[in-house]
Amino acid sequence: MTFWILMALGLYFVQTLLPVAFRFKGSPEAMKSRDEMPEASLVCGRADRALANVTEAMILFIPLALLLQAADGAALGAIIFVCARIIYVPLYLTGVPYLRTFAWIASLGGLLVMAMAITG
Repeated sequence: MTFWILMALGLYFVQTLLPVAFRFKGSPEAMKSRDEMPEASLVCGRADRALANVTEAMILFIPLALLLQAADGAALGAIIFVCARIIYVPLYLTGVPYLRTFAWIASLGGLLVMAMAITG
């Protein structure tokens, strides 16, 4: 389970970098104080919303994963969650409408599998 917690945290870290990376795209303005932010592109806006979405998901995932460190079969839910979130990000950023919803539902299903493992 520790591996999947670290994978989820790694994904979260990468997603925190994406909005700024898309907003500045290698511009030297990124090294300044950022008092005046450039206009957000379509992809940058999606990256912002995807970050907000994964933040909400991590609030559920991390406590469940920590509670389930020693539970049998709990890793399956974590695997489903992390893999679905990895698939979700590029689908969301590229604006693929239905597949990204299925990936999001799959990640929710992973959380539900983890929650069911707590109840036995």
